[in-house]
Amino acid sequence: MNLTNCRHALVFSIEFRLRTPLMLMTGDGDEISDNTIEKTPDGRLHINGYVWSSLIRRALQRLNDGKAIAEQIGKYDATKGVSALWCESSLELLPQCDRRPGIVISRRWGSTAKGLLYSEENAPAGLPISLKFIWFPECEPKHTFDPVKDEPDIRNRFTQALWVIDQGIENIGAGWSYGFGRLSFEKGQSWLLDLTKSEDRTRLFDFQASGKESQIQRITLPQNITGICLPWKKIILHFTVSPGQMLAVHTRHPQLDADILDEKAPDSFVFRSLAYNAKESKIESIVTIPGKAVRQALFSTQIERRLRTMGLPACDISDSKSPCNRPNRSAPCDCRRCLWFGSTDCSGILAVLDASVKGPAIEVVHRLAICEHSHQNIPQKLFSGEYLTNGSFDMEVLLDQARPDSQAGELEIYLKSLLNEMKPENGPDGWHRIGATSTCTGQLQLKDMEETIYGGA
Repeated sequence: MNLTNCRHALVFSIEFRLRTPLMLMTGDGDEISDNTIEKTPDGRLHINGYVWSSLIRRALQRLNDGKAIAEQIGKYDATKGVSALWCESSLELLPQCDRRPGIVISRRWGSTAKGLLYSEENAPAGLPISLKFIWFPECEPKHTFDPVKDEPDIRNRFTQALWVIDQGIENIGAGWSYGFGRLSFEKGQSWLLDLTKSEDRTRLFDFQASGKESQIQRITLPQNITGICLPWKKIILHFTVSPGQMLAVHTRHPQLDADILDEKAPDSFVFRSLAYNAKESKIESIVTIPGKAVRQALFSTQIERRLRTMGLPACDISDSKSPCNRPNRSAPCDCRRCLWFGSTDCSGILAVLDASVKGPAIEVVHRLAICEHSHQNIPQKLFSGEYLTNGSFDMEVLLDQARPDSQAGELEIYLKSLLNEMKPENGPDGWHRIGATSTCTGQLQLKDMEETIYGGA
């Protein structure tokens, strides 16, 4: 874009809410976490303009009507000049950070990789997030912009992109596959500035729209849209803890908002995540099943096992001899495991979001360590842990069908076959398990699933 051609500016002010936790990392650690979230010296969450412009471009690229606009965002060259989109950095309230523990799992053995425990900081779900950006419609020297005819069309294209973002297929920050960084649209407005007028030029970066209330256009997202060129599917899974069984995705540490604990506290706790309650302006602790646990323990492990049983290639990236670890390789690995669940070179196409547990019943179970030789109790080896004995949760799964080389249709067949096995009437009850001590706990029942198709066949 040649800045000398600019005569108009279409300004947008959008309010989101974090639907899931956000991992927008600095790459640096501190005394608590190995990777900390990006924030200002005074403790506010910082989301830079590049993050926003990338999100908008990816959302537009999924729409037939958005491709032309997406091509003018970023990827600068000598002919196009600077981007026609300008995004303001966001500085947001961050009353408290959450910490998500993790450990690397060996895909060859299905057990934890020794010494690879880590933790990452994240912003809790529920936080209000604002997006403010400007679109300069005179993008090319020969382009003419008619405010009456063209402005509603451009606003509609960005509204459709906001709808795509609201559906959760595109995120900000890290952890797309694990359900992080999803945004929920709250409200928005836009207005057009005439840059040939001095009063409008002074308001170019004033997103309060003061004095122009009559020109403000409220943004309302449509119920659905057509013209999606990069399709995806959403599957909602309705799970429940198997009757009479126990389940726990454990953590060694209670949440920071827990009451003062005495010496009777358990050695491990049911996993809880923090969420911001906007109505009461406070942070709450919620019993949660992490999407990562279901994605890795149920989907990745079981589908990889099936691939290997069928003699199909499935890389184990923890193996030094794996094709993914070949030195000087010229192209990313194209085995099904890497295409579907990701590798160092590219992301996967299956995302699983966190799910809050409804009606959780928690029980502390006390156990004794047994000597494997004498089968006697080992003195002073009493330990305990929290377990869910009841509860249900709805887990959202997203299957991205945008990449033509990803064989997403085959993954969908394997995924649905696996899910059907998890229904009580179709397979052994409790065959598929997650969480700690899964040799005797962690049984799940899949009650029902709902599928929504976005674009494609």
